[in-house]
Amino acid sequence: MQKSLKNFKSRGGRDGDNGGNGGNNGNSDGVRELLGKYGNMSEDALFAALMQQVASEKSEGTFDINKLSASLGSMRPYLTKAQNEKLDHLMGLIGS
Repeated sequence: MQKSLKNFKSRGGRDGDNGGNGGNNGNSDGVRELLGKYGNMSEDALFAALMQQVASEKSEGTFDINKLSASLGSMRPYLTKAQNEKLDHLMGLIGS
């Protein structure tokens, strides 16, 4: 799958919109930073980067599933239902 987040818009349809979750909730800057860092990557490249980061943190003993879940959770309002389902699948793989 060669999808990219480069031109991704939130469900609300405006860049920077949080999908109708009550305005700026403090996570929008973090989401913008993540989109800037990973926005041009394909889904395959994103998956590989995530798995590499998880493997690195696990080997260093610094991996925290709750922290990862919170970070990824801040992106959920910007994802489609199918993307959220893929994210749930990935979290299942990582958590096991």
